[in-house]
Amino acid sequence: MRKEKIKSVNKRNKWNKRLEGILHTVIYLLIFLVLLLFFSVQWGISNYGNIGMDEIVFTLSMSLEGTSSAFINSYLTTALLPALVIFLLFVLLFHFPGRFLYRLIIRTPKKEKTIQLFPPRFHAGFFSVGTVAGFVAVVLIANNAFGLYSFVNNQIHRSAFIEEVYTDPNSVSIEFPSEKRNLIWIYMESAESSAQDTESGGLFDVNYIPEMTELANTYISFSQSDLIEGASVAPACGWTIAGLVAQTAGLPLKLYGYSAKNIDNTMKNYDYFLPGATTLGDILEENGYTNYFMAGSNFNFGGRTSYFTQHGNYDIYDYKRAITDGKIDENYKVWWGFEDEKLYAFAKEKLLEIAENDEPFNFSMITVDTHHQDGYVCELCQDTYDDQYANVWACASSQVYEFVSWIQEQDFYENTTIIITGDHCSMDTDFYGEYTYDKHNGETIRKVYNVFINVDSSVADTDAVKNRSFTTLDFFPTALASLGVKIEGDRLALGTNLFSGTETLSEEYGNEYLFAELNKKSTFYNQKLLYPSSENTSDD
Repeated sequence: MRKEKIKSVNKRNKWNKRLEGILHTVIYLLIFLVLLLFFSVQWGISNYGNIGMDEIVFTLSMSLEGTSSAFINSYLTTALLPALVIFLLFVLLFHFPGRFLYRLIIRTPKKEKTIQLFPPRFHAGFFSVGTVAGFVAVVLIANNAFGLYSFVNNQIHRSAFIEEVYTDPNSVSIEFPSEKRNLIWIYMESAESSAQDTESGGLFDVNYIPEMTELANTYISFSQSDLIEGASVAPACGWTIAGLVAQTAGLPLKLYGYSAKNIDNTMKNYDYFLPGATTLGDILEENGYTNYFMAGSNFNFGGRTSYFTQHGNYDIYDYKRAITDGKIDENYKVWWGFEDEKLYAFAKEKLLEIAENDEPFNFSMITVDTHHQDGYVCELCQDTYDDQYANVWACASSQVYEFVSWIQEQDFYENTTIIITGDHCSMDTDFYGEYTYDKHNGETIRKVYNVFINVDSSVADTDAVKNRSFTTLDFFPTALASLGVKIEGDRLALGTNLFSGTETLSEEYGNEYLFAELNKKSTFYNQKLLYPSSENTSDD
């Protein structure tokens, strides 16, 4: 009987040890997870500034194809590595103390007591509470930096706003002039009017983009004051692909892994990209234009290839295409692919080629040297300022000015409109100091640069340029209007033709209300634009 009891006790002790081992393993894994989350959040703050959860969810959902190796290396060295090192030290101290174990032995007349001084004993309850507290702290930091609570709250509350104000481009008359104008649209990575001096409408004592200021002063640049200010950035429009969608479709990019009828649009699979939207590319293609897009990076990044090929059948010239065509060596790669100096050179060659064709063309391109952090210093950059990003911007300003001057010398310029806009506000965390991203003390301060050059004569003279309240969503119909296109009602999607006297949604509702509603979940957006279906679109 005694042997059976001893056997039972031993068996119970064995199971207790196994459970204790499993519990310790779980706690260890949770500790590593909290450490990784903490350093990941700090990395995000350092590299992306005050971005929102929209971009974070989108980025986590998409493929990493085309991502700059510098950003991947940055995350590995400043987030994953320190989390791993601290975790391993923790395990060594508490699981394999070895010769690092120090004890204090206290002797009394009755007994001898041993106290472990270092490391303290592994106490499951203590570390469980500590892990939970650490996780709560990380959540609070993430909420303060990225608006985590607001994001979750917006996914719970629905809004019918988009459905009520949306203008379907297929439901209104869009009339092109008899002689169609060519379009060259230059998207400058992170270009803001904020990089100017305060006298011009920027935030600095020095104007880092004087040539871009000259273009804005010479031609049409929509502004929210009498100075040179640009467009505000609406929710879900603040990163590259979202900025491009905003300006070419008049829509935010609200992708939250929502799925319907086995359609995956979380950017892991690029089968469908806003199939319910009608975009600039769609409209131009339908009216006889050939669409082109050139980039110095892998255009697959963020689903850009899918979006532009599915909406307008764009011919894509990117980093991979440059290698295929023998423009650069297969082993050549700087920054995100190749630098803007090469981009402009390749663009000149392509424009001369396509200008020989009979049909009108839409040639779009996006620069990359001014991407955060600090930008890319090419051979053309001068060491004029103490700040690297300032030097990169000065170089970018000079390059785009020279490119526009070259276009103006070509025969095709007479019938060509040029648009230059930033894709979104810069995410560089140091350059703009306290003016984090596009907000400052609750007000929209930093704005996206824009200039419209050689627009159709019917809209060349306008009184609707200055003292406007608008967002990058409004560039969609405005771009068409700059070509002389007449739009019934002057609204497309969520955008308003800025050349008209029609109020923008920002002017009609105010940005505070507009942004709050756009942040909320929209059944109409999901079912009619993101995943078209015959289901009821009511937002009740």
